[in-house]
Amino acid sequence: MSLMMELRPEFGPALVIGGGPVAARKVRSLLDGRFAVTVVSPELGQELAGMDGYVHEARAFAPGDTGAFALVFACTGDRDVNHNAGEEARQAGKPVLVADEQAESTFFSPAVHRDGDLAVAISTGGASPGLARELRDRVSECLGTGWAGRIAAARDERQARLKHTWPEDA
Repeated sequence: MSLMMELRPEFGPALVIGGGPVAARKVRSLLDGRFAVTVVSPELGQELAGMDGYVHEARAFAPGDTGAFALVFACTGDRDVNHNAGEEARQAGKPVLVADEQAESTFFSPAVHRDGDLAVAISTGGASPGLARELRDRVSECLGTGWAGRIAAARDERQARLKHTWPEDA
């Protein structure tokens, strides 16, 4: 999936803490959803380092970091950092996903198959992200490709029908 150019600032900026493979999956999903993303991590893994479209602050998480963000993902390999970031976000009333502790999360992110404007999401309620990804891959295989064009054609047809039903001078 390519990066969509229109950011969704109305949703607020998202913070991803961590630079490994879990953080990379979250960043990719947020970028696909057109969020403005900031990653706080001293280092980036290969997958994140090769990705564009987000701001990287090359440092460790610090108290107060969640303050400017509407959505927080704590995805480091450090239990204490994840716990502290999650606690800070929860106390501020911000939605937070703590990757290594389901009970500290206030939401779960689904595994999403996208083909243009088609989005099919699979969730296990945080019980097994790996199983959600496996199910998403199976659904993707069954659906195949080409839905983006079909959806664009359906949108055009609907718009034409609505324009015909509701003339501009009405």
